[in-house]
Amino acid sequence: MIEDAYRPNCGPTAIAALTGIDVDNVMSAYREHWNLGPRWNGRSHLSRLITTAKRLGTILKPERGAKGSLGTWVNREAIPGRRYLIRVGGHFVALTDGKVIDQKGADRLDDLAKKRITNVYFVK
Repeated sequence: MIEDAYRPNCGPTAIAALTGIDVDNVMSAYREHWNLGPRWNGRSHLSRLITTAKRLGTILKPERGAKGSLGTWVNREAIPGRRYLIRVGGHFVALTDGKVIDQKGADRLDDLAKKRITNVYFVK
């Protein structure tokens, strides 16, 4: 799970929230699969996150037609109980148990509500 003491970057943090796997283990899997150095804490990429999630046992499928602001989409379109990886601009968040989670914390919807959705994937 996600611990307050260590939140390296948005992509692996979102995958950790979706899978229930510790952020450190997600970061290690990402680094190992993409041949990144041990000090990598940088930018993550959508296709790499999808592949990393799959390697960790979580299949992500695209949510067709997702658009608009994060706040509007979460409140009107998200299916309760479904978990999502959402990209807003260059930032990744997870939507799980009705909460938007990123490396700054859980329940971030109010802070990010006006951000425009770029991509949405749901956990199959």
